[in-house]
Amino acid sequence: MCVNAAWRSLLALTAGLLLGACGDKPAPAPPIRLGVIVDVSGPSASLGIAGRNGMQLAVEEANASGGIQGRPIELLFRDDGFNVAQAEQAARELIAEQVLAVLGPMTSTIAEQLAPQFTEAGILLMGGTPLSPLLAGRDDQFFRILSHANPDARDIASYLQRHYGRQRINVLIELSNHSYTRPWLADFSQHLRAAGGEIGLTVEFNRDPQTDFAGLAQAALADQPKAVVLISNALDTALLATQLRLRDPQLVLATPAWAAADALPEMGGRAVEGIITAQAFDMNDQSSAFLDFAQRYRARFGQAIDTAAVTSYNATQVLLSALQQSLPGESPKQALLRIRQFQGLQHPIIFDDFGDSESRLYPMVIRDGRFSSLE
Repeated sequence: MCVNAAWRSLLALTAGLLLGACGDKPAPAPPIRLGVIVDVSGPSASLGIAGRNGMQLAVEEANASGGIQGRPIELLFRDDGFNVAQAEQAARELIAEQVLAVLGPMTSTIAEQLAPQFTEAGILLMGGTPLSPLLAGRDDQFFRILSHANPDARDIASYLQRHYGRQRINVLIELSNHSYTRPWLADFSQHLRAAGGEIGLTVEFNRDPQTDFAGLAQAALADQPKAVVLISNALDTALLATQLRLRDPQLVLATPAWAAADALPEMGGRAVEGIITAQAFDMNDQSSAFLDFAQRYRARFGQAIDTAAVTSYNATQVLLSALQQSLPGESPKQALLRIRQFQGLQHPIIFDDFGDSESRLYPMVIRDGRFSSLE
């Protein structure tokens, strides 16, 4: 009996030591939580979904390589619906979740509303494709990797004037994203006048479920212009182009990079053939790094890359690189401004003191259902 009791004591002691050893294992490192705010249900949903995909791919690849300083990255997704009130509620939720930084949004108007909210909370907001100059030159928590100087406005104005001379050019401008569309029109008008051209009619509209696209097209063609510039998102550009081309099949059309950041050829079909625009990446790049990225994106999401995907992937990579290189006690904003220069898929990304950067836009035209170099 004494022997059995001794064995039982020894077994109990061994089990206790084993349990204690298990209990001494360090707890897994908590994840780094990043927010994502994009439109996945509103009129810019395809832009938001492509942006979200680019962000997600960058994070998945980082996690596969060990995360950030040994910690996994967790994304908390919120839908802004291209609606200011919904976006502000999404921001409040992510602030309450105490995320380290937020990726998005994809549109200028939503970014302009959210930048002060995240700045007050001290949380970095890394924009996807907002291009508005109204967001530039601010000492805040908003950063972006695309230029706010609207080089596509210059390129489109120059091309139209060079090829069509002093022909009348009319404009259809959508105002719900006015933080981007109004400054773009101002820049386009300035460049067009400098090249010797001028704008005829300017037709404004606010996008809603009752928007009369046929009526807008009729108004824009009232004085029989040679060309019409559509300053609108991809969906509205496709709908307007359809109505315009029904009335004038030979009409010259142009649209800013905002519309080309999305699936414009698929949305507009034959109606957007020949439309002049621009993209934020060089689709003819044959470098192995860029081709590998395009292949990985298609394999993961079953679709080709576009401006939204490329820009969001780059923006996410920049943020993750800054977090990886951050010093103890350093905020994401401080790390970004200390490092300043990052390598994107196709070109370096360099921030100024206000979190703005310069980037090139590539003039494009849609031919045979695809984006092609303009010249």
